[in-house]
Amino acid sequence: MLTIRPAEVKDAPAIAKVHVDTWQTAYRGIVPQDYIDNLTVQNRTMSWVRLLERNPNLITLVSENHDGRIVGFASGGPIRHREPNYQGEIATLYVSPRAQRQGHGRRLFMALSNRLAERDLKGLFVWVLAENAARNFYEAMGGREVNEITRDFAGAPLREVGYGWADTPNYHTL
Repeated sequence: MLTIRPAEVKDAPAIAKVHVDTWQTAYRGIVPQDYIDNLTVQNRTMSWVRLLERNPNLITLVSENHDGRIVGFASGGPIRHREPNYQGEIATLYVSPRAQRQGHGRRLFMALSNRLAERDLKGLFVWVLAENAARNFYEAMGGREVNEITRDFAGAPLREVGYGWADTPNYHTL
């Protein structure tokens, strides 16, 4: 049974593990290798503890597999930059490589979208690295390319594509 629930501070180490594992798999060859090599669960855990304790506007959800182990997470809230047609943003959505294609990402997306809609945030936005295969996921969820930017990340220019949903999708059945 797949369970989606709000994250708690005690979940930070499991969230960090998924975060690091996913980055090391999905972003190899995209993000500078020295950055990927220096990611640690310990450092990510501290970042997640701070985010979960100190950011009341951030909604963070976890996805547990049948044995209660956290295998995915998503976070979002009010958009963090100027994007005139969108008020809500997905900041993160990661699923452990071994748990992908089992419905975790879709369910996390739907649950987070519902919570953003409940906060009356109109329109949904997410940035995705242009070379990331996960772009297909957001397209399958109905997102449309609405923006593109190149940013310096760890000394390398990385192109990102912004996907948007004019209305924040509200899913009635999970």
